[in-house]
This record gives sequence, C-alpha cells and structure tokens, in this order.
Amino acid sequence: MATLFGDLVSDFRLAARLLRKDRAFTVVAVGILAVAIGGNATLFVITDGLERRGLPVDAPDRMTALGAEDSAGRPLGLSIADLDDVRSADAFAGVAAYAGAGANITERDLAADRVSGAFISGNTFALLGERAIVGREFAPEDDRTGAPPVCIIGYAIWQERYGASSRIVGRTIAVNGVPTTIVGVMRKGFRYPLVHDLWLPLASMPGLDSQKREARNFQVLGRLAAGVSLAHAQAELDTIAARLAREYPATNDKIRFVVRPFTGGFELNNPWTAMLGAVSLVLVIACANVANLLLARATERQREMAIRAALGASRGRIMRQLLTESVTLSMLGAGLGLLLSAWGTELLTALSPATMFKLQEVRMDGRVLGFTLAISILTGLLFGLAPALHAARPEVQLALSEGGRGSSGKGQRRLRGLLVVTEVALALVLLIGAGLLVRSFTRLLDVTPGFESGNLLTMMVPANGPRYEKDEQVRAFYQEAIKRIERLPGVEAAGIVSNLPLGGNMDKSGLHIEEKPLANPADAPSAERYSISPDYLRAMRIPVLRGRGFTDQDGANAPLVALINQTLARQVWPNEDPIGKRIRLGSIENPLRTIVGVVGDVNHYGLDTPPDLQAYVPHAQWTDSYMLFAVRTANDPTAIADAARREVWSVDKDIPVYQVATMERLVASSVAQRRFTLVLLGVFAGVALLVAAIGIYSVMSYSVTNRTNEIGIRMALGAGAGDVFRLVVGQGMKLAAAGVATGLIAAFALTRLMTGLLFGVSASDPLTFAGVGLLLALVAFVACWIPARRATKVDPMTALRCE
Repeated sequence: MATLFGDLVSDFRLAARLLRKDRAFTVVAVGILAVAIGGNATLFVITDGLERRGLPVDAPDRMTALGAEDSAGRPLGLSIADLDDVRSADAFAGVAAYAGAGANITERDLAADRVSGAFISGNTFALLGERAIVGREFAPEDDRTGAPPVCIIGYAIWQERYGASSRIVGRTIAVNGVPTTIVGVMRKGFRYPLVHDLWLPLASMPGLDSQKREARNFQVLGRLAAGVSLAHAQAELDTIAARLAREYPATNDKIRFVVRPFTGGFELNNPWTAMLGAVSLVLVIACANVANLLLARATERQREMAIRAALGASRGRIMRQLLTESVTLSMLGAGLGLLLSAWGTELLTALSPATMFKLQEVRMDGRVLGFTLAISILTGLLFGLAPALHAARPEVQLALSEGGRGSSGKGQRRLRGLLVVTEVALALVLLIGAGLLVRSFTRLLDVTPGFESGNLLTMMVPANGPRYEKDEQVRAFYQEAIKRIERLPGVEAAGIVSNLPLGGNMDKSGLHIEEKPLANPADAPSAERYSISPDYLRAMRIPVLRGRGFTDQDGANAPLVALINQTLARQVWPNEDPIGKRIRLGSIENPLRTIVGVVGDVNHYGLDTPPDLQAYVPHAQWTDSYMLFAVRTANDPTAIADAARREVWSVDKDIPVYQVATMERLVASSVAQRRFTLVLLGVFAGVALLVAAIGIYSVMSYSVTNRTNEIGIRMALGAGAGDVFRLVVGQGMKLAAAGVATGLIAAFALTRLMTGLLFGVSASDPLTFAGVGLLLALVAFVACWIPARRATKVDPMTALRCE
C-alpha cells in the first residue's frame, strides 16, 4: 500500500511537470474543463440547495398541500366550511389554512408601511414546528371570532422598523387601520407557508364566512399522521368529498379534494430541466474535446511510451501514468471551475426572475465540493481512458525508428474523427434548442397584449381601515386622488383597476347568463372581473369595439352595467349582438347587469397565455378597496412617480403607495423567465459551439502537422496549393457534415421535450434547423480553413529533407 501511494505521488509530480512544460495544451484543456465543470457545479449548488433548504420545517416529507378541483380539473382552494370537514380525516395529524393579504402598518411616530401579510390558522406555527424567537406564537383563543386583535411579525420588520427592540411584545400598531397587538417575532429566514412578513389569526380576516362553502379562497397545509401514506390520505378525502356532494349538491357537486406533497414553492420545472440537460451536454462535449487533444498528444509521445516499454514498464503502469495526467488536468479544471461556479451562482441568483426560484438561502458548502471532486475525477477518467489505452500499446520498433515519430494508425484517426462528429452533433442539438428559444421569444415579443404599455405608470394604492369602512368613503378617496393626479403636468389620463393585466393578481367571478340559465349554478364558467373607473380604458388605451365605455353617470345609484371582452362576446353570443344582454357576476344571487359595450381582449396572465373571458364593472357599482392606478403620460412616466405619490398622500397621508412601476417593466417581467432561460441556454450553446470549433481545428491542425511529409510529396509531384487546400478542408468538412447530420436527427427527437418552453414555433421548425446547420457548417469551414492555409505553405524541399 505504501509503495502504491508513493507511486501515485510520483505520478502526480511527473504529471504536473509535463503539464507545466506543455503550457499551451494545459491552458486550453483546463479552460475547456473549467467552463464545463463550473457550469455543472453551479447548477448543482442551486438544485441541491433548493431541494434541501426549500422547506426548512420539521419532517418535511409528511407535509402536504390540500386543495380542490372542479369537474374540469381546474385547481381551487378550500372554504372554511370544507376545511372543518377535512380536519375530521384521521389521515392528518393537523390541518391549517392560510390566505395571503397585503397589510398596511400605520403608527403615530413612524411612517406608514406596506408589508406582505397572511391570515393563518392558529395552529400553523405548531404544524410547521416553528417557535417565536421573541414573545409567543398564536394561542387557541387568538383564533376565535371577537378575540382581541393580535399579530406576529417577521424578523426583517423587527430589525428594520423596530431596531430589534426586546420590548416589541405588547406594542400596539394599526394593521389595515385596526389597532393590533404584537405578540411575537419569528426567526430569521422563516417565510412559510408563503413569503410573508406579518401574520394575523384567520378568525380576524374581514368578511370571513365560515358557512359559505363556495368561498374556496384558502390554501391549506396538512401534516400526515405517522405511518399514513399519501394514497391513504387521498382515499379518505375522496370519501369526504363524496359525502359533501350528497349533502350540499349546490356547492359541492363534482368538487374533488386533492392532497399533494408540499414543496415550498420549488419544483424542477421545464426551464430548469433544460438547463440541466444543456450543461450536461457541454460537459460531454468538453470531455470529447480534451480526449481528442490527449489523443494528439499521445501520438506525439509515442517514442516516449516506447522507451518506457523497452525499459520494462508494463501496460498497466503506462496507463496509470497517463490517467494520472488526465485526472490532474480535470482537477485543475475543477479548481478553476469552482471559482467560476462561485461567481456564476451569485450571477444566476441575481439574474433569475423572482417568480422562478427561491434562491435566498442557496450557498456553496461541503456537498458542492464533494460533487465537484467526484465529477472532476470521473471526467478525468472518462476523457483520459481512450488516449491511455492507445498509448499503452506502443509499437516499440516503429516508435523508436526515426520515421515512426508522430505517426498515428487508422484506428486512432477513426476514434478522433468519431469524437469530432460527437462534438459537432451535440453542439448542434444545443444550438438548435437555443435557436428555437430565440425564435419563440421573438414571436412572444410580437404579441399585442391588448393595451399600450409605453408611457404608462402603475402603482398600488389600498384604501382600507376604519376610515374606509363604507363604500362611499372608499369611492370618495379614489375619486379625489384621480382628480389630483390628472391635474399633474404631462398626465393625459388616469384610472384605477382592481386587477392589473400582467400584474400577478386576479379575480375570477362566476358568469351567469340571464337567457341561458344552468341547472347547477356551480357549473357556470368563470370570467376575469375588473372593477374600473371611467377613464381606465382610456389610460390603458384598451379599445371599445362596440357600444360605449363607462361614464361618470354609471354611479352607485344608476342602473347596473358591465362591459365584456371580445372573447366572451364571441363565445356566448357568436351570432348575436351582446349589447343589451344581461349577466350576473359572482354568486347567482347577485343582481343582473346590462352589457353596454364590448372591449378588446387583454392578455392578463402573460403574453403567452390567450385572453380569457373578461368582464368590467364600474368601481362605483362594485367598490374594491385594493386598487391599482394606471396613469398615462405624454413623456417618461417615471418623472411623475414622486408627484403622483404626493397627490395620494395629500388626500390621506396614512395610505401606503407601493409597487410603483412602469407598464413596460411589468411586460418585461412577464417574459423574464423565458428571457432567463434563453440567455442561459444561449451561453451554453455558444460554449458548445466554441468547443466544437476547437475540436475540429485541433484535429485538422494535427492532421496537417502529422501529414507534412505526405503533403510535401504531393506538392513535389505537381499538386497545387488549391489541391492541398481542398484536401484538408474536404477532410474536415466530411467530419463536420457527419456531425451535422447526426445532430439534426438527434435534435429532431430531443427538441420535442422543449415543447412547453416554445411559443408560436414548432419544435421541428425547419428555418431554425436549416439556419443552425448552416451556421455550424460555416464555423467548421473556418476551423478547417486555418490549418488548410498553413498546409498550402508547406515547403516541399523541407518536407522531403525531413523524410
């Protein structure tokens, strides 16, 4: 054992000396490996970190997410009434509900603030195994109707707003205008079940109706009882749902309860899977390229290996030395790759869309180092095996002869050619994937969202609390704020809306048609419901296609009216004029509204999501207290942002104004994930293209060097420079053509997996396939052209003299 260890140390020392001597080769090989290993390490850091740290709760494998589905399989939340029945299931050790809601914090001595809040069941913290670091969690009596208002705040608010004061417990603050006592502070990093900074008991939620079964607005967490499987829990929920469907057919018919593992919001989605596949292909291409370089180097070292064999070195001993050199190369590449990974992880977390991943706690640790070490050793053995096998079989007499130096057999040439073909094929697959994403992204940007995003400022302005308990108080606030903003210089129009397109919020309401009643109201379709002021459509420049828009005469005491979008009109009244028809929005008990106009479709969820059924109602007739402003300006909208805030505060200084952004920014954010995927896959494809070009160049360059004598003889016998040029380029282009053909076949099969990432482009788009194939052929030609030009300059007399 000691002898083997000593031999390995000697091998590594010799490998280091040889690599230091051949610096050009070492720099190229280490650089290629560093990029490939670094990319794999970066994705491992994030994937491993999210999978392990994405759900920092006790026994995360027993945590589940509960919900419901309608007859069409559309996901729904649970109502409080349904929750009480689900709690009776023996499969769960505990069940807790939660609903996100913004929270306005106002205090006499501090500025008003807007934070992310949630109403949660009193047992939520116990269910997650969490304890307050200051004060206490909610007690059972806190989560009862009529209990004194209390709240628990997050670590960030405690630090930033209250300076980590130990006297925070017992302090009274106004939350949405309601005096509320702080009873506890949660630990740093606790942001579950959703990303929130303040928690309130569920029983204190305004408008909560525990008997209204159709109000399925709550997300639910469940902890499985010991020894209970997910399948058993689902079977028990199916039994409960069937019983409720019999007892409450009006609200629970065809409603199914579902239970799934709770992931904490992280899943390996299609874009991330594409990244893992791309970076793996880059590693394989890098291995093939370095193996090619080592094969060329092994041929040049045939005389050295022959001398070793003549002096008694066994085949195994020679192979061990050569594998040691390849592993040393990969270890150097891994060291540099770790540095690139550290930088890449920071860059990736900074550039990734906030909606894509939860990267706050991702960091490098011992697992990453272990993964990088393992992948470097495996990579070294992978790309070093073929060259080592070739070099360990030296033909001693031929290698020791003068003419045998630097020669290579047909077997080695075929292997090197096969490696080049593999590199080109894999690079083509990545390039076609990136090309499809580019085409898809271009098509996406060409989508007209149904409004004009330029020169449009948006901001969230909630009006709630004791001052706004009555609808007329809410309406008066917004009407006055709109008037003051409209008077600002450069403002062309200003309006308010309850749900801003591409803003991430939504309000689905049941759609009931007067002339087409349903036997079961629960089967009514849903429509996006927007509560708007009269000038909202003008501010957004959403066209009125038929009829009229809203006016100031559509007030609270006027006849109830509505606008519908073109898609709704086409689906419900395909061959009729919908003007004058009447609909109900929400519950079947709600009053009928007369349709007075048809407006253009708006992409609400994203540019890649077709418009849904949409209905608009006047804010004066359906008053919401969480409204977003849309302000159309003649010039840069950000120039009036501060002035718009001041106008709101001039009406009420305690109203928070937040989420201030241009509409162009919201549109850009809606495609951020696609852009992020495109950039990363494009980078990997570019690296693959560069590595493949290096592979072709190295093969052809070595071929020219190895065939110098042959080229000299050809030129001495009358071959011209053009003949030599065509010989060399033809040899390289044959390899490239074989790689392109193989890659096209592989890409045709593999790009089917990208269908979910594409928009408006087929996975077998002929323009992309042809364009990428021609691009790679052009790059291959350039890689062959340089060695071919050098071959044409061979001096026949010098070559023959060497012979």
